Formats: sequence, C-alpha cells, structure tokens
Amino acid sequence: MTDGDAQVADVSTETFNRVMVTNALSPMRVVEALQDVVPPTGTIGVMSSRQGSLTLNDRAGHEIYRASKSALNQLMRSFAARHAHDPRTILLLCPGWVRTELGGPDALLTIAESVPGVVDTIEKHAGDGGLHFVNYQGQTVPW
Repeated sequence: MTDGDAQVADVSTETFNRVMVTNALSPMRVVEALQDVVPPTGTIGVMSSRQGSLTLNDRAGHEIYRASKSALNQLMRSFAARHAHDPRTILLLCPGWVRTELGGPDALLTIAESVPGVVDTIEKHAGDGGLHFVNYQGQTVPW
C-alpha cells in the first residue's frame, strides 16, 4: 500500500476505498460466490493479518491497512454467524510478516517459510468447524 504510514485523515478517499475493496469486500465476494463448492468437511480460509486484531493494535502506522483487515475479520465473523450450523471450518489466516512488496525487505519471513506454515495450519484445523483467527504457526490471534 502506498500510504502505509499516513494518518487516516491524510489518506485520500480513493486510496481508502481501494484498500477496503481489495482487502475486505473482494475476499468476501469470493467467499460468497464459491462457498457452495466447499464440502461440509471442507475449510474456507481467507488471508487476514495480525494487524487486523483490535487487541494487538498498540502502535501507530498502517492505519488503513489495519482497518481493512479488521473489516475483513468482522465480515467473516458475520458470515460465520449466518452459517452457525454449518460444519465447515472457517479460517482467518495470518501469514506472518513476510518479505513481499507489502512486507518490505526487513520482514522476518520469506514466502518459502510462511507458505508451509499456512498450509499446515489449514490442514491442522480441517474438520474443526467454526471460525478461527490463527497465524501461520497455528496459534490463535486475539480479536
């Protein structure tokens, strides 16, 4: 995101809308459109972020990104509530701080280190049912 450390009042409406559509609305559209192809024993997972946690937000920066991931988490929580009797597992997944264009060169993990953890976490939670907010190591992330 280009305005990563800008305060919310300084971010253009266009940037705000773009980030919210990319990180919250679009993933939910995919979930809604494809939910019927996920079997009852399957898992629906979306890429969230530790930065979407309200509890863990104890420092400034990346306000719009954080808000977009919090919005995604809230929308997935609503999805789970609408499907309360659905046996499928629903995962909000945090990949860790990964060296990508968004994560930057100082990030702690490579893509090759993060992805196996994400896959293992998805497999570990198979059949659990319900909504889970977890990181790539399978640890619960506080809301």
